[in-house]
Amino acid sequence: MDNRDNYNAIKEDYAFDASIFSEDEGKVARIKWIIDNRLSDIDRKILLRYVDCMSYRKMGKKMNISHMTIRKHIVRIREVILKEYYKEAE
Repeated sequence: MDNRDNYNAIKEDYAFDASIFSEDEGKVARIKWIIDNRLSDIDRKILLRYVDCMSYRKMGKKMNISHMTIRKHIVRIREVILKEYYKEAE
């Protein structure tokens, strides 16, 4: 059995299934709303860089603020998102 046969044997198990996104669609929409409506412009900029896996030091350097300030922003952003997410879920 060569690699091609191995691939064909498991190919269907790894096929794209769009239905997995519909289950979480409401959750994702709620998080997007929170980000757009509850975070400041600076928080959204930090969040985008954080999601891109930029280090605190690189973010701080780009934004002319200390990496510890970036860290504090990230902690607060998480708190805001979680608080709003669970508040709306109730």
